[in-house]
Amino acid sequence: MFASDDDERLVLAAREPKRLDRGVVASLAAVLGAQRRMEDQVGSAVMLKPVTAQLAVVSNLAGEARAPLRGEVLGVAGQYAQFAGWLSANAGRLADAGKWYDRALEWAEESGDANMTATALNMKGHAAWLAGKVGPMIGLSQAAQNGKAISAGVRALAVQQEARGHALAGEGDEADRRLDEAASLTDYAAAHQEDEPPWVYFFSPGYLALQRGLAYVFLGRHARAIELLSAGLADMPAEVRQSEWVGWYLVRLAAAHAHAGDVEQACSVAAEVLLIVSQTGSSQLHAQLNRLLARLAARWPDVPAVAELGDRLRQEGLAKRLAKPTMPV
Repeated sequence: MFASDDDERLVLAAREPKRLDRGVVASLAAVLGAQRRMEDQVGSAVMLKPVTAQLAVVSNLAGEARAPLRGEVLGVAGQYAQFAGWLSANAGRLADAGKWYDRALEWAEESGDANMTATALNMKGHAAWLAGKVGPMIGLSQAAQNGKAISAGVRALAVQQEARGHALAGEGDEADRRLDEAASLTDYAAAHQEDEPPWVYFFSPGYLALQRGLAYVFLGRHARAIELLSAGLADMPAEVRQSEWVGWYLVRLAAAHAHAGDVEQACSVAAEVLLIVSQTGSSQLHAQLNRLLARLAARWPDVPAVAELGDRLRQEGLAKRLAKPTMPV
């Protein structure tokens, strides 16, 4: 993941924070970049413990850093905190996620990192969405767009998230307007990738297609949602195709097929999610598959594909019983 001298620098800096230099900062950034991509393959739960442990070291370094390196150290520290927040949110630990996003926001404000300030606000909006709080989700997404020096990609992520909030609220016209704006920003970002911060490496026109498809699921436009989600998933790079977060969109695609009355296709897509769960051990995807299966079984109790999906879940040890769904899939 990084060169051997990076290893030595990190050990020395952890033991003697005053020995900070630009090599240490570069090493921290290199390790974090590799960990982001590893999380795409193994899931959030596996990465949470090592990242939070490293963040304790980074926090210590941030506390010791002085000019002229302090701004650079805080920049990397803010990225670590934002990543820890993302991992915590994916693991269902929303209180921990909020704590890390607040820390990222604090460090970003001190260092003058407009992109991280906007990202931290936007991710707090994401956590609000996971908690079912649409008002704060929209408000924080809008607040993330207020910065004047943020990149097109960072702004697009905030705009599309606001659009999703409007879709949840049933405000289709406003959702469409914001999604169109996000598309324009995405095109600009794709043509100026050198302006984008490293933590938005995953962002692309295909990712925005997933976001529009998700918004259309919420708006009940299931046929168009299926087209967009399928196109967005097909556009994902091979190295993330089996990632936990891609599995999340596959669950939504399966649900859209079910809403459209195509139970066979819903089960086929759900089987793809099962493979990702087996690979990543994601408890979140596990729970979502259980809810999806419960809905499929309630509507199509005698369809063989539904029974086969249930058998596969049980064989994998992922579903001991079918719980009544408590939230929409």
